[in-house]
Amino acid sequence: MLYPNFSTLNLLKINELYFCHVLRRTSYILGGISLIVLVVPFGDYAFLDRSGPIFTLNLGFHFPYHLIRYAPLSQLARLKDHSIIKDLSKRAFTASSYLIIASCLFITITVISDVISTQDYYPLTGLVVVAGVTLGALKLNLELRGKK
Repeated sequence: MLYPNFSTLNLLKINELYFCHVLRRTSYILGGISLIVLVVPFGDYAFLDRSGPIFTLNLGFHFPYHLIRYAPLSQLARLKDHSIIKDLSKRAFTASSYLIIASCLFITITVISDVISTQDYYPLTGLVVVAGVTLGALKLNLELRGKK
């Protein structure tokens, strides 16, 4: 299946979205374009000025996704099964995943309204980080639902 079905978003479909062949090919193309931008100087920008945003955007998406997804699950794995602390921790992580998703939605709306009012498009690059955080929180939420 090349294109994910977006009717309902579940754990399998988030994996398809993150690891989909289309997105993988797109990331290879964008990676190649990024390397060209790094190698061929466009304007009077230094190498560090050109490479900084590329590394920031890449780390800004992948790092929060994996951190939010794996850190709470690894903490839950250390707790004893069928204990009240594990149950309370699972509920707290589920609530925090909902809070993360809601705050990311608020941040997205705020950034887009600021961009519309100021006509300064640079803050839109921060939405890549918000997308990674949202997908990580959603994946955490779906994995916590599957745990007994």
